[in-house]
Amino acid sequence: MPFLESLHSAVQSHTGQFSCSEINREENTKVVHFRHVGLPPDAGLVIPKIQGLEEFYGTYSQLTLYFEEESGDAAYFIASPSQWEELNSDFRPWLDVIDEEEVDEFLPNWINDCIVIGEIPRSGNYLLVPTVGSDAGKVFEFEHDGFEFLELGLSLPDFVARTLDLDSGRLTAIASHIRFITPTENRQWWIEELRDNRGNVICSEA
Repeated sequence: MPFLESLHSAVQSHTGQFSCSEINREENTKVVHFRHVGLPPDAGLVIPKIQGLEEFYGTYSQLTLYFEEESGDAAYFIASPSQWEELNSDFRPWLDVIDEEEVDEFLPNWINDCIVIGEIPRSGNYLLVPTVGSDAGKVFEFEHDGFEFLELGLSLPDFVARTLDLDSGRLTAIASHIRFITPTENRQWWIEELRDNRGNVICSEA
């Protein structure tokens, strides 16, 4: 089976659950269930010829990973190209805190040549794909708390494939942003463990 067809099948079939404890009340626990939500490709979209982008957007027009129904929380949102401009407008103000003399220290050399393809919902963190240089096509997360640019995949399809099989560090990063607050309960939860139908059992780091 071709890689993208196999990846699409894996995304569509992947489900599981997070075992959580309530923040500051660890004796309270609950289990929430996740799935991934993708929209079919849109033949009318114009996709840049950057490694992985045409392949991904030939499979999905947008994709939400680790979506939890009741709270609406999710780990990652990969946007439609029609939403890139809006995401870019949301992302760029974060860079205004950097002085000119700090640019080389804190910002990658491709920062003005990247596409903001998605976000970590409700976090202020964004998914970036450089369009030039040796990093072109790779997926980076802009982590605003530490002002870091973290490489998450060699391409967008590679990022998605890796995200289906999280390690403890990646699960902990997700746990730091998702709280599973529901419309009826203003309670915040920490992910302790992931179990899925791929046989993964992953614990977050304390």
